[in-house]
Amino acid sequence: MKIRSLQAFVFTALVVAACSKPAPTGPTEIFPGAETPDHRNHAYSMTENADGTIRIFTREKGDEAWLYEMHRSGKTWSEPKRMDLPARRRLKGASFNRQDGSLYFATDALMPSRNGKDLNIWRVEWDGTAWGEAKPIEGDINTGGDETIASVAADGTMIFVSNRPEMDGFGYGLGEAHQDETGAWKITKFLTELNDVRTDDHVAITADGNRIFFYTHRTPKLGGADIWTSVRRADGTWSDPVNPGAPLNSEANEFGAGLSGDGQTLFFSRNGVLMEIPLELVLRGAALQ
Repeated sequence: MKIRSLQAFVFTALVVAACSKPAPTGPTEIFPGAETPDHRNHAYSMTENADGTIRIFTREKGDEAWLYEMHRSGKTWSEPKRMDLPARRRLKGASFNRQDGSLYFATDALMPSRNGKDLNIWRVEWDGTAWGEAKPIEGDINTGGDETIASVAADGTMIFVSNRPEMDGFGYGLGEAHQDETGAWKITKFLTELNDVRTDDHVAITADGNRIFFYTHRTPKLGGADIWTSVRRADGTWSDPVNPGAPLNSEANEFGAGLSGDGQTLFFSRNGVLMEIPLELVLRGAALQ
């Protein structure tokens, strides 16, 4: 009886401690205590698979960019490890496809059908123990310009970023695509209602396909760059983008949005430092009410 009582006491104490832990009131660092990066050495665009066991993010250093992966065992994450995927000097913009679980990413690897050093969207699958063979996605997304990221919702809606001329000549902008009956990605429209004369990049779409986050230099803004959001209307168009303000954005530079597997956490970068914040805190911002 004494042993059982002690076990019950310990269990109750752990539960109380867990429940009494204050909920985050703002962004927190994903790697607390890590060396502060400079403007040519930063991390961003963290993505997490649906069951929350794999995280991948971009780390830039100078003119190079590489993807790093982490795997969770129990409650412990492995140390970030550089991924062995096709690339020459730029490997970035990873995003787990919420429809089929595969990983989409941007790489400057040589395309099978043409020469060039531009970025294109490729796809690779995780079989539970290892990554398979990576290949460029089929369709008309990839061009001779840079395609930097593609985020896919569970309903098959893709939001991608490109600097192709069709982006109103504004440089990097957002486009929407869906797969045809062969599985090839076909551009549905360029999101002129969202694109700005300044760069719009690092897009992330929620699993239900009804909200996107992306970074932009447009105004009004709190810092040099802020993360903005837009929601999909019933007719399929996107609402005017809104700056959620604090606590997501600040006087620093915020960019590189990504989402946790359960959709409850928004990942982002603040001056190159990877951060996380409960999505509900972002959506409670005064500008979104």
